[in-house]
Amino acid sequence: MSRLEAAAARYARTAGLMKNGVELDIVADPVGARLNGAVLQLHLLARDDVTTMWDEVLAPARALRWRVLTQPQPIEFGSVVQQAAAEVAAKACSLRNAVGTRASCVLEELAAAAEALSESDPAVGAVLLESIEEASVEASVVIAASASAAGGLERWLGPRGFRVRTVTEMLREQLFVECGYAVGPPRFFPSSLVTAPMSETLNFVFPAWFGDRSLPRSTFAARAEGAIAISGIEFPIGVFDDPGFVALEDPVDEVALLPQTTWLPPASPPREPGPEEVAAWKLLLSGGFSMWLDDDGEWIRAVDPAQQSGGRVINIDVEAVRPGVFLLLRDGQTERRALYDAALQLLGTQGELVGQSQSEWKGALKDRLDRLGRATVIRQLGAEGVRTLDRVPAWTDPLLARPQSNQDFERLLLWLGIKPHPTYELATQLRSLRGKVSNQIGEQLEAVVAGADMSRLEREGHLRLELDAEGFRGVIATRVVGKSPHTENIPRGEARVLRPDRGATWQE
Repeated sequence: MSRLEAAAARYARTAGLMKNGVELDIVADPVGARLNGAVLQLHLLARDDVTTMWDEVLAPARALRWRVLTQPQPIEFGSVVQQAAAEVAAKACSLRNAVGTRASCVLEELAAAAEALSESDPAVGAVLLESIEEASVEASVVIAASASAAGGLERWLGPRGFRVRTVTEMLREQLFVECGYAVGPPRFFPSSLVTAPMSETLNFVFPAWFGDRSLPRSTFAARAEGAIAISGIEFPIGVFDDPGFVALEDPVDEVALLPQTTWLPPASPPREPGPEEVAAWKLLLSGGFSMWLDDDGEWIRAVDPAQQSGGRVINIDVEAVRPGVFLLLRDGQTERRALYDAALQLLGTQGELVGQSQSEWKGALKDRLDRLGRATVIRQLGAEGVRTLDRVPAWTDPLLARPQSNQDFERLLLWLGIKPHPTYELATQLRSLRGKVSNQIGEQLEAVVAGADMSRLEREGHLRLELDAEGFRGVIATRVVGKSPHTENIPRGEARVLRPDRGATWQE
């Protein structure tokens, strides 16, 4: 199909949805409704309490609710639902003795609802299976709300011959079908699924206890003349007498009940980092990891699974790191440390001279920062014509060979009272070798990534890669799950070090 034919077909599908609407299959789900009511009550308890005592149970409770909405496979295929249900029940029971009577009742109900959920097949799953079995395998696709949800649904429906895709995967494959079945409420999906559909008909299948049934719209649609308007037609399925459903007088925005990261405010007021410190964002990473990302870093290695083989490994600015980006991180010491060590090894006998030269000018700069303070040093260097003043504290990093700008480096050395030569040449040689090693590692990473299962990375969120290179054998590709809204001052040596962290477990 040519690009023109594809565009014409998409316009035809959009026109069909504008005429006939999108079907909302709203399924009676008393077991899920009971959990939903309990999570609502737990949220209200946590909202009215200034302490953080609820976080350990609220995070898995939100995750369980999300997984019930997006992964309604039978319990024999629902390991992630079982895992979250067990965690919710355990956390709720352990907290009961530490709270008052009302809160204890809420926790007891939450634990009971989670246990009931883990013992019965989801009602939505049965409705979904019946619907897709009415259509042919070739004519239909099950559309998952996230990559992880796609993995769970695939384990159930894949052996039956049905295709499971995310919207991103459908766009990448240019997968056009007759019938699309989106698993989850409409708000969980991008507006393009409705306004630029990949299927001739579209059904959203989700439980009745999720209140927001509005279709996703582009942010520009409200201001555009003649914007595409598609209606959602509700089809209730099942018997609607949901025991355990709790009606609340105080309405709660359902966004507050979705998985989200709770970032604690900094322990101390904002201040300039000290000479041995760096301001850094905390990143939560898939696979149960976290990392501090220095805000004065220049770039970090990443992988883009959507690119063709040969162009997946990329370097991105630290400012571009955000949730959804896949980083490539060395397991153990940082990549920068390994690159620095490898460059010194290539220098051979000259490595000791280079090391001494590096220590001399960086030690002198650190001494000025200690004595004069960051603000004074930056002001004086600015008067000397140094331009990249925001990078001055980072130049003391033992793993940074020299400033990027030749003129900045020369002016810095003169201001420090150090003869530019041979310090300039030695630092430039170190940077050149470090770049050479980095390029070699990049090529090896590209080759390893080319043979890796990118669909597994997208669906599971993390993947371990093995390289045949000293110091780089263990590399982990991992999705950024969350990024702190503020920086904190940390010891510079702790930046970019991959650490186990359960904080990301319930955010994926």
